Amino acid sequence: MASPSSFLASILLGSLFISPSFSRPIITVVDTAKHSIVNQVCSKAKNPSMCLQILPHDGNLQAVAKSVVSSGHEYAEDTIVNVMDAAMGSTEPQLKKKYSSCLTNMKTADAALAKAIKEVGSGDFSGLGLGRAAATAKAETHKCISLFQSQPADPFYILQGINNFGDVYVDIISIISTMLKK
Repeated sequence: MASPSSFLASILLGSLFISPSFSRPIITVVDTAKHSIVNQVCSKAKNPSMCLQILPHDGNLQAVAKSVVSSGHEYAEDTIVNVMDAAMGSTEPQLKKKYSSCLTNMKTADAALAKAIKEVGSGDFSGLGLGRAAATAKAETHKCISLFQSQPADPFYILQGINNFGDVYVDIISIISTMLKK
């Protein structure tokens, strides 16, 4: 015969499988060590909710650093493909030139993150490599964005992706770099 506690456990476990979970739970400040790193980083971010979505919710600051640099590198590579497509799809010479320049900027930003991946992969968590990568990526992102301040505008809407890269990934990498230097 089953004990009352195992019966209660079965009911609770069953309700977990029956309850729908269509959305990601909202993460609030948790008082555990593994979540405090993420909370510390994301509380300083330009976009805290996006920060909470992309950072892993376990591990130490070094593990979080590795994860966000890799994610940022992947996002930059995807953005580069979008910029290349826009450059090839554009028929207007001025716009083609802007996209080509922006492509160079994004490749430079991506190369900085690729170098940072190697540094954190080898155990260099001094924050200096991450800081340089974030500074380079931020400068290159801003150069690309500034290209589209004048006409012709961006009909391919790649600037949203470039803004996300700068305002989310580069921002978080910069925050983590500062935290690692302390």
